[in-house]
This record gives sequence, C-alpha cells and structure tokens, in this order.
Amino acid sequence: MSKIMQMIENIGKTTGVDIYQPKDSAPDIHCPDGSAADWRMERGSIMRRIRTGGTRKRRMAARPYHGDGTCHENRMYHGGGTCHENRMYREDGACKKTDTTAIQFAENVLKEFRVTVGRYPAETGGMLACSGALEVVDTWCFDEKSKNTSASYSYDAESMTAVFRQWKARGIQSVGFVHSHPLTYRRPSYDDIATAYALMKFFRNDFFYMPIIMSHRKGLFTMYFFVVRRYGSVLNVNLDYVLQAQKDGYEMPQFKPWEENYSIAELEAYYRRVNGQDDERTAAPKVAAVKTATPKPVEVAAEAAAPKSAEVAEETAAPKVAAAETTVLKPTATAAGTPAPDYFQRIRGVYPEHVLDKVNVIFGVGGARTIAENLARNGFRNYILIDGDRIAPSNIATQGVFISEMGMYKADAIARRITDINPRARVLRINRFLDDNMSDEEFENILKAFPGKKPTDYLIYGCTDSFEANKRSSLLSLKYGIPYIGAGMYRQGLGAEVIFTYPGVTKSCPRCLLKPRFEANENGYINDVTSAGCPTFATERLNTLIGYIALMILMYKEAPGSPYDRMLDEIKDRNFAWIRLTPYLGTSELAIGLFDRVFADPKVSKYTFMDETLWIPQHPDSPEYGAETCRLCGGTGDLTLLKNKWPDTRKV
Repeated sequence: MSKIMQMIENIGKTTGVDIYQPKDSAPDIHCPDGSAADWRMERGSIMRRIRTGGTRKRRMAARPYHGDGTCHENRMYHGGGTCHENRMYREDGACKKTDTTAIQFAENVLKEFRVTVGRYPAETGGMLACSGALEVVDTWCFDEKSKNTSASYSYDAESMTAVFRQWKARGIQSVGFVHSHPLTYRRPSYDDIATAYALMKFFRNDFFYMPIIMSHRKGLFTMYFFVVRRYGSVLNVNLDYVLQAQKDGYEMPQFKPWEENYSIAELEAYYRRVNGQDDERTAAPKVAAVKTATPKPVEVAAEAAAPKSAEVAEETAAPKVAAAETTVLKPTATAAGTPAPDYFQRIRGVYPEHVLDKVNVIFGVGGARTIAENLARNGFRNYILIDGDRIAPSNIATQGVFISEMGMYKADAIARRITDINPRARVLRINRFLDDNMSDEEFENILKAFPGKKPTDYLIYGCTDSFEANKRSSLLSLKYGIPYIGAGMYRQGLGAEVIFTYPGVTKSCPRCLLKPRFEANENGYINDVTSAGCPTFATERLNTLIGYIALMILMYKEAPGSPYDRMLDEIKDRNFAWIRLTPYLGTSELAIGLFDRVFADPKVSKYTFMDETLWIPQHPDSPEYGAETCRLCGGTGDLTLLKNKWPDTRKV
C-alpha cells in the first residue's frame, strides 16, 4: 500500500470516492453539464436506498378506482400520512375544486398503461381525461401517430385535437398528457413544462396532470405523477406521488418531495422559440443540416410543421411541438475564390495533423460545452455530440449557453459554436439520450460516420447526468477498445473528479475506480443532486482538467518531441484525479480530508489553499491487492481483454 493510501485509510478505499461520512452522508455530485449525476457513496462500500418525504407505504388492490369514479378504499398519502390537498386555482386565485382526495386512476386506464406507454420503450404517450370528478382519471387515448425518439415525445396535434373534440361533445374533460421518459430521467424537462402550459391553456384549465412513466418490457411501470397548477404569473409543478405497477396490483413507495415554480412569461417565450413562432429578429438561427455519403447512423425524424400560437381557442388545433433530428453539420464555406484565413497559425505544429483528425465523442454536451469549444480552438475537426436535452432558462447560470439559443437542442447549439470557431470542423449531432433504445450496433454505425479510423482515433467523454448513461458509455468504450474520460462535480461545486481509461495503458476499469457507485446503483439508489449553488467557475475548472487529460490521450505516442507524447505513462496507475475547489472541503458535509492530510506539513500548507489536483493511485480490484475480484474486468489489469467481450452492453 502506498503512503498516500495509508494516509487516507480512515476515509475509505480510494479506488473511487468511497468516503466515510459523518451522519451517514455522502458526496453528492453533478456532471459537467451542470445537472445531477447519479454517483454517490455512503459509509463503507454499500449505499442504502434513500427516499424521504413519505411515511406510509402500502399495497393497493388491483382496483384503485372503478371506471364510474367510485372509490375502492385507496388514497394516495404523503409525509405524515396526511392526504394531499389537490386544489385547482384560477388565475384570480379563486378555488376551482376543493376536494381533498388525491388524484386517482381508474382500473381500465392503468391496465391500458401496462400494455402501451408502460411497456413500450421511451418515449410514447397519450391524452388523459375525466368523465366525472376531476380527481379520477378514467379516460385516455394512446397517441399512435406521435413522432417520437428515445429522447422526445411529440404528440400528433391533428389526431389528439379530434379526440379532444369528441370528448368535449360527450362532456368529458381533457386534463393532461402522460408520456414515458428514458430510465433515470424521472422529472419533467423544461420542454415538458412549457408544452404542458400550452396545452393547459388549450384545455382552458388552471391545472394539468403530467404523469411521467418509466416503462418496463413486462408492463411493470413506475409512474411519477406531477401536477401543474397556475398561480398568477407563476406555474407550479409538484410531484404528487409515485406509483409502481406490480404483478398483482400497485405499490406506493415512499419518495422525496419535489416542487418547482416557473415564470409563465419565460415558458411562453421558450415555447414560441422552440416552435418557430418568434420574430425572426430575435429567434435563434437555424442550423443548416446536410446528408452525408455515409449510412445514416440514426433515423432522422420528420420535422414538425410550425404550430399556431399557444393562445388558442377550443375550436382550433392543439399546439404542435418540434421533433428531434440527427444530422451532420458540414464545414463552413468561404466566398468563391477567397482563401480561408489561417485561424490557427499561432498553434501550428503543436498538434500533428493526424491527431487533429481524431474524433471526439461526447455524451452529455451541456456543461461539457467549453471542452468541445476549446478543442475546436485547438484545431480539432471531428465531433460526435450525443444529447437529447434542450437548452432551458436554468442552464444560463450553470452552463455556457446563451438566451438566443433558448429551446435549441444542446447538440445543435454547440455544433454551431464549433463550426463558428473552426470552419473545417465536421460535427455529427444526435439529439437522443444514451439509453436502452440505442443498441451497440447503432452506436457502432454512428462511429462509422467517420470511416477509416482505428479505436484509438476516437475519445469518448461521459458527461451525462445519468449514472446508467455514464456507465454505458464507459462499457461501449471498453467493448470497442476506445479511450474514455468520465467526470463529475460534487454538490455546490465543492470538489470534482475525473476518471480515464486507455486499453493497454491504464489497468483499472471504471468499476474498479467507482465500485461503490456501481454497487449503490445496482441496489436501487436514486440521486437527486442538482447544480444548485455550483459556481460556473467550478465547471470551467473541471473542464480544464478534462481538456488536459484529453490532450494526453489524443497525443499518446502520436507526437514525438511533444511533452504530451508520453505524459499518459506517468499517470496510467493514477487514473482518478481529484480537485479541491474550496479550502473547507475536509470540514464540509462531504468530509473529504485527503487534501488536508497530503498538505498537512506547514512547509507545504503555507503554499496551498484551494484549487489543487491530486492524482490518486489505483489498482485493479483483485485478491492480489486484497480486494474482491472485479465483476466487470476480472481484475486482470489488461483492459484490451474486454474488447468485444459483451454482445450487448445494455445487459452488462
């Protein structure tokens, strides 16, 4: 055991951030894109499931409510066992409905969920309605004509408007939409909320039911039931309860309360921009897309027609939503006969041309934006950007986005910036999340958009806000023999970490490095950390370290005479980097005391304060090092043995 390992023995094994925490707490982190990352540890190496906010857990009979609206003795209870007050308010504050029973779903609707939206892969959905009391959802219509990707549900305005009119003629009131999300995305996106408000106005209600479903191939779905309510100029979104479908009924697990308020003016502006209703002088410029000679890696969704204003009357069509697309952005052209300026003259020769032609594959491009931009400023030309998220107002304070980009897909916005910096850049943008809907073969075809490359001509960056997506991206890198960088930011930007692997060079796999994270996720841990309170400087500091590690990997044995040519060899057994972004990290709720120990000598500490990086020694998990053999890599220390090991990384 190294001296550093001995120094931190009391705070846990450092092949990850397995920290012993006071009060059984743990370092929550969020990703470089500024959102929550599902990586967290607790005392020892096992994380217990943490769900607060509900003190009553009960099984429901198969009939929570009958189709006629009569109760079957099942109410949805919250913290303390009290029934949630479901009050509907008008804009003037007058109460529209004062019944205090929680909102229920009729048996026929739940059965339909089991064979449609609760069973099909994300994203699908449909419209909800009440034939009687607004507290009982007993009518629904599956949206068979919707335009969907794994990252977006775009309802079919024409068919749903027809259903709405039929229901209205029969005295049935439309009250919301249900749709499924990829696993781990349990909250509504800003786009979901903006669309909900537009539909709320279309329905002429002061409320909107917005269940989000995590589907399961056997129909054993989990439903997160959100209610949207308007209070004057504010839209309130509240998680009312969670419902899990079981083989013989339904269970209501305890859950952590979640509630947010949104500016209606900002939502309306966002919705107009996303759906092409803004004035041309203020709308974000559209990204020109072109087809390439290579096979299309992902099917391009049909573009939705520009919708009418969200301020619509009942007799008009429901507002439409824009669909996702996947395209390659071609290099920027110059005027005929005009030579392109030499933008990179001052760094010419720093990076060999064949290195600049390597491909940067970035999963989760929000907060990682400046990584891509700075790679472009260094002359790197090839990018694959994979992210199904859109830019929302909250991203202004946590990511390097602009108000003029509001509502754009993040991959589209960053693609524009890259080509504006480097006219020779070629960017493949994929507006999808990395989930079970993306097969290994599909990802392999995406890589083939840049033909003639060997595995080390790619570098994969795992920067999403989902543990499952980060894990999957690391597995894909191992399967195809591609170098990898993964990163995370701790709560409030107090610290950050970076892991990296290079088959044939580094010995520890991602599970060896982050074993407690993997175990916690396998045991059902749900992380709810957000970027709240994290300074943008912390994200930029993390991105800077990622950039330097990227140069070490991209230039490894590719640039004789450059200091980056063999730099990776010096840290190949220290492929876990830790950043201290506050001098009080040891006494914070994270209780990470390693930095204080390393810099304890007064002769050293007088030169330190914060913003230091430690490169933590690592080893493969195996009996040789006193650890249980790693279930992922086998503890062999040779990551090249994992190439093509798994037929399907979704099942690892």
